Amino acid sequence: MRRTLLSVKEVAQELGVSVQSIRRAYWRGEIPAYRINKMLRFDLERVQQIFLANGSARGVRPSSGRPTAPAGGAPRKKAPAQ
Repeated sequence: MRRTLLSVKEVAQELGVSVQSIRRAYWRGEIPAYRINKMLRFDLERVQQIFLANGSARGVRPSSGRPTAPAGGAPRKKAPAQ
């Protein structure tokens, strides 16, 4: 089986967390990464397992091949000025 190695930005997007959260977890030794020259690459399935076990990610789901839905909703309405 061939591993899918993703960049920090791609992993963060898949898991629904910030890029900084992925970097912080790597620096702390919580998630493994592969160094290819100067680039970091992560095995998405392994990182998902770790985040699910730690309860760290909000939107982590098993990979289904579907894009994640954007967070948020309708913008807030401002109260009328009096």
